Amino acid sequence: MLELPKDVNDLLLAPVILAVERRLEELGALDVDELADRVALESDANIDDPARRVEGLLRTVAYLQEMHDWDLAWDERGIRLTHGAHSVVLGAPKVFAQFLTAVGPGSRFTLGDPRGH
Repeated sequence: MLELPKDVNDLLLAPVILAVERRLEELGALDVDELADRVALESDANIDDPARRVEGLLRTVAYLQEMHDWDLAWDERGIRLTHGAHSVVLGAPKVFAQFLTAVGPGSRFTLGDPRGH
């Protein structure tokens, strides 16, 4: 059964999705070090703490975006936008997974102690 929009926030889903999709493309074009810098700057999150990276990444995706009461969350398939009972998942760029997990050798962005201990 087709569910009609119930309020203005439901009607604003399309512009929110388009804005978030543009933001995902912009952030997805960065390498992992550039993304780490952007997340640290735009979210003010402690990205050295792996538990805080998802929060920082989501805050960066939403940075300067009008979300119209749609919330972002990490989903195993990408970025989930939710408002009430409505939910949509947008695919996340590959660099997001690289940022959220251990980074390979040679990167200045590491998960461990920056002093190498």
